[in-house]
Amino acid sequence: MQASDYDKIIHTAFMVSKARQFTDIPYAKELAQLVEAQGLVELSEPQNQDKSALLTARVEARYKAINQVMAQYQIGQVLELASGLLPRGLFMSCHPNITFIETDLPRMIRCKQQLVEQLVGERPNLHFLSIDATSRPSQFLKSAELLKAGQPIIILCEGLLTHLNMAEKQLVCANVREMLQHYGGVWITPDFIHTASLTQSQEFDASLQKLLQTGTKLTGRSLVDNNFATLEQARQFAYEQDFRVAEYSMLNVMDHLSCLKILGIDTEVVRKMLALWSIFALTLDVA
Repeated sequence: MQASDYDKIIHTAFMVSKARQFTDIPYAKELAQLVEAQGLVELSEPQNQDKSALLTARVEARYKAINQVMAQYQIGQVLELASGLLPRGLFMSCHPNITFIETDLPRMIRCKQQLVEQLVGERPNLHFLSIDATSRPSQFLKSAELLKAGQPIIILCEGLLTHLNMAEKQLVCANVREMLQHYGGVWITPDFIHTASLTQSQEFDASLQKLLQTGTKLTGRSLVDNNFATLEQARQFAYEQDFRVAEYSMLNVMDHLSCLKILGIDTEVVRKMLALWSIFALTLDVA
């Protein structure tokens, strides 16, 4: 794929950012408002999409569930792939003992760096790198001069793999595997999604199908066809890429979702939806 083809995926970052502002996630509202104020993007179908309640619930749960799993590892070096408009780096870099590296395609990462500098200025422990996560040979080595050798890293991606076909997923896995072989650590992601969960989710959220169609229209890539058929297939794929998998249900953050009250969302519907989704924590299979 050419970079211009991947660039189309950038539009989903703005769409998700609009949903994220209806939460208590630090810096989420500020980023969304700055994007809107500067008119950085015009979605083709913006009507009410920023208020899609169950999309917001899923986005908030995904973000907080990743953070919850990260906290178990107590690792001070973070490499976030396709960081888009995620506010995690902004928040975590408040702690000077954390080294946080945000990566994305050139156009997106330049935009993100400019937005962050407008909000908080420069931080010596928050870095921005242009990296195509699918590129072989790996571009991840651009981060080497920013990382401490001999210390483990956490690699994150939140929403990246869902846009990639199986061959592209394998390229990302190969790049992540090389980094973990060199540094040690863990890869944390909610992106091992299976189609059955999407089908069931549409039973709870009538607007989900339209959102998936919008995402496909914006990116030119199906948000359904590129997922795994079943959860077992997702697990098997990870094992075949030489990873061990620990799974954490998104239900673990159910009690921490602020959008339920902010948007008046039916708690039981969200509970049923989150029961379908998991965070994968992947480590190298050294057996």
